[in-house]
Amino acid sequence: MSLRSLGLAAAAAGVVGCAFAATPARRGDATALAAEIAALKAQVAALQAQARPELGQQMLELQIRHDRLWWAGEAGNWNLAYFMVGELGEALRGIEQSNGDAAELQPQKLSEVMPSLMNPAVARVQDALARQDEAAFARAYDELSAACTACHELAGNPMLVIQRPRTPMLDNLRYAPPAKK
Repeated sequence: MSLRSLGLAAAAAGVVGCAFAATPARRGDATALAAEIAALKAQVAALQAQARPELGQQMLELQIRHDRLWWAGEAGNWNLAYFMVGELGEALRGIEQSNGDAAELQPQKLSEVMPSLMNPAVARVQDALARQDEAAFARAYDELSAACTACHELAGNPMLVIQRPRTPMLDNLRYAPPAKK
């Protein structure tokens, strides 16, 4: 398209050179719009801060997933265990995304520390589950628990020691694999 045809198309659309930005009334409109955008951005930031889940609640979700992972693996229900380790991974990502800069580890960030500690441990659990190796699962699970404890220690909470559960936290999930039909 030539410059002349672009000019004609702009004129047909009601756009004439820089006339839009040149008028004082339009400059005032732009200033008002910029102020409104800034106010809306501040409101969005405030709402996002309010919507951020509390870190303790997220840790409870991890604890439930961790517990259920153990009992599913212990029962040899590899599909359920693999599902649970996936859910545990999602919960970890949720913490990293929503509370990645939580005050607990400053100046370090959860969004940096958690992946370096937890991702290798989760991967070892997934590997053991994929091989359906009971002994490897137990070792990998204990390594996962140790990674959780190491993260708590870094956060200044050495009293939070994670271990294998002794009884199911919730007993409304059947851990035995379904009977084959």
